[in-house]
Amino acid sequence: MLVANTRPIVPGAVFNVRPIGVLKMRDDGGGDEKILAVPSTRITQRYEHVMNYTELPKITLEQVQHFFEHYKDLEPGKWVKIDGWGDAAEAKRLVREAIDRAQKK
Repeated sequence: MLVANTRPIVPGAVFNVRPIGVLKMRDDGGGDEKILAVPSTRITQRYEHVMNYTELPKITLEQVQHFFEHYKDLEPGKWVKIDGWGDAAEAKRLVREAIDRAQKK
């Protein structure tokens, strides 16, 4: 889960977020969706009204997409293809499916 935020958060910290979208992508291992979320209002009020990824600044989405398009460039034989963005409902569905799979293990 990738959290859009302007405040420093300790790596590995656990806190409440709200999924607002999903970057749909594939790599050499298959489907590899990236959930985009914003912090709860207990962390910051900045994203209080952001309910969907389309409400973030365009440059933020472009930066996220650019990172994931190129983060495997130096790994031989690795590749990434971006298939677009999905909305908050799709992101929440994917999170629920992941939780269900984890609970069945």
